[in-house]
Parts: sequence; structure tokens; C-alpha cells
Amino acid sequence: MGLEMREIEAFLAVAEELHFGRAAERLTLSTSRVSNLVRTVERRAGTPLFERTSRRVRLTPSGEHLFTELRAAYVRIERAVAEVREAAGQGGKVLRVGFSTTLPEKVAPALVEAFEGRFPAARIVQSAHPTVDLFDWIEAEGRWPVDVFVTWMPVESAPLTELVVGPVLQRTPRAVMMAVDHPLAGGTAVHVEDLAEHDVIYPSLPKWYGDAWAPAVTPAGRKLSFRRPDSRYIEDVLPLVAEQRLVHLTFSSLLDAYHRPGVVVLPLLGLPSMPIRPVWAAATRNALGQSFVDEAVAFARAAGWPSGGPAAASG
Repeated sequence: MGLEMREIEAFLAVAEELHFGRAAERLTLSTSRVSNLVRTVERRAGTPLFERTSRRVRLTPSGEHLFTELRAAYVRIERAVAEVREAAGQGGKVLRVGFSTTLPEKVAPALVEAFEGRFPAARIVQSAHPTVDLFDWIEAEGRWPVDVFVTWMPVESAPLTELVVGPVLQRTPRAVMMAVDHPLAGGTAVHVEDLAEHDVIYPSLPKWYGDAWAPAVTPAGRKLSFRRPDSRYIEDVLPLVAEQRLVHLTFSSLLDAYHRPGVVVLPLLGLPSMPIRPVWAAATRNALGQSFVDEAVAFARAAGWPSGGPAAASG
């Protein structure tokens, strides 16, 4: 296909952000420039890679296939370049940091800026991944595409020797996603006790993680009725919510981020906020990664994030 690196970076950024403006900001390019680069990729591919409307951007099946292949190749290229540069002693060190795709949107740029301000000779290669990708990496026996992953992590330590869980950076209030015509959708918020009378999605997650994500009983002792569809990504969940009248437990950061026809996201009361923590593979821990974690913790505490700071409010 003969793609140039800038075209690949623009396509990957839009595919991860599903928003041309945010992708442009991340690449420090204009929105029109990113749009032109993506159109060039589509011309080279010979097919549309995104479905665009005034309200949303999403990948076509062809786009999803290209994204899967290109993202893996791009991560390998960045890793190879980083290894060569470090071995040759040229320039600063490179750290690969992944961020969950559903985090509050200001978390990633704030942490990257804080780290690079403290370590100007280092460079962060930033990427976005669904939280569920973490469990695939664990099964891959340490072959992670990132050195540190900042994600939703409800437990202080995992029952796995290969996974290291870092300190809390921020706690984000919970929310619930449901169809606009769901019986609970008419209010300004939903209490977790009310969910006991409705079917709740239990995503495809390991039990040690899933039980903390969606507790089996409410604080008052009422049992939740779980449906366990084969849904790994938020894109899988949306049709279930819109069409099958299921509810999905999520975070307040999605209140502004996800606007989908037929779906509403409301604050969820009665459950503790969900922690955001850095995690990494025990086998690949390195000094630069630890420096990132230390700087992230210091920045988060200074910003007041653990008690629900500006990033949580901004969505």
C-alpha cells in the first residue's frame, strides 16, 4: 500500500480516539491535516475505513482489520527504534505508556506532560487500549506492547505474580449506561439498589477483576441479576444496552464522552468510585517505568486526584 509514517500515525490516532479533533490535538496537527491524511490512507486502501456522521466516528470492518494489523506493527517499530537508540546511547530513552480508552480525557496528557517536564531527555510513546486487552497481555506471558498501562484497577493487588499494581492516581465516580426508554432512564441519577430489579451486564472479565467491577450484591444485600454476554469492548456493549434493555456499569468519565443514539449514561449512586492505577508486567519492570509511576503519583497527589480532582469532573 506504500503508507507513510505520518499517514499511519494519523489513522491510528483517529482509530483510537474515534474523534478527529482529539486525534489532531494528540498529534499536534490541525484537524483538517489529520482528515486529509486519513483520506489518503483510505484512497490507498481503496475502501472507506471510517463511518463519519455529525455525531460520531467509528471504524468500518475494513478499518478494524487495518487498525489491528497496523497498531501491532507500529508498536513493534517503536520498540525496535527504542532498543536501537538505547543500545547506541543516542538521544533520550523511550518509554511506552498505554492508557485505557475510557479514562477521563485529561488524564493521559496531564501525566505525559508532567513526566516529560521532569525528564526532558526521555520520550513517551503513547497508545490507547481497551482495559480488557490487559488480560490478553497477561496470558501472553509478559509480551506486553507497553511498559506501563494506566487503567481502571479496582484491586490493590492482583492474585497473579506476573502483574504489578501501582498506587491509586485518581478515583472516578461510577455511572450506568442504559437505553433511553429503560425504566430507570427518566431520572437524573440511578441508585445501585434500584439495579436489583433489572438485568445487569457482567462483561468478559477475570473473576478477580469482574467481582470488583460489578459486585454480586448491593450494599443493602440485594442480589444483582447478571447477564454474561460475550462482550469485551464498549462497542460490543452498546447494542446490548440499546436493544436488549440491559444496563452496563461504567464511569462518570463517559457522561460526556459517549453520545450514542438510543443510549443514556447517568451517575450511579451507592458504589465506591473506581480507582485508576498504573500496572505493569513484573518481568519487564525498568527504571524509567518506575520513574513514570513515581512522577504520576506525585502529580496526581498535587492535583488532588485521589479524592476526585479536575480530571474526573471534566470527563
